[in-house]
This record gives sequence, structure tokens and C-alpha cells, in this order.
Amino acid sequence: ERGGITLIAGVGAEKVWAHLPRHIETIKEEGRNVLWVCDAMHGNTESSPSGYKTRRFENVLSEVKEFFEVHKAMGTYPGGIHLEMTGQNVT
Repeated sequence: ERGGITLIAGVGAEKVWAHLPRHIETIKEEGRNVLWVCDAMHGNTESSPSGYKTRRFENVLSEVKEFFEVHKAMGTYPGGIHLEMTGQNVT
């Protein structure tokens, strides 16, 4: 679709149900056709005791699961997920 819009949702684990349905409903009311993507990386960032930014895998996974659950409940299509990976020791 020409001029397509991708909306990236990343609110953090256990916050998806509180925020995403409202956004989806607004887009539906506007009659827009968008691609929904979950960014579970940035909403779940924590600082380790050494100062490194890190993420708990269980929080990332929880947000991804909630993202798909919300879309299923609302009859919308979850278009994808954003992940970040590295071979470096970052935590």
C-alpha cells in the first residue's frame, strides 16, 4: 500500500493492556490501515549495578505475548516484532 504507516508500540511488560487497546481503537476509528510492530526492547530497559543497560528476557517475552493477545482480542493483525541482539558481553 502506497504511503503505508508502521506504528511501533513499546510500553514495557505488564503495561500493554493498559495502553495498546486505546491506540488500536483510535486507529480503527480513523479508518487507517497500519502495520503494528512490537518493540519490547526499549520499554523494558533496566540499568544493572555496573551501569550497563540491560533487559530481562522474561519481561521482553511477556510484552511480546501481551502484544499478540491484545491484537487477538481486538481482531487486529500484529504485524511483527523488533529485537536487538549482539554477540558482545553487554551486561
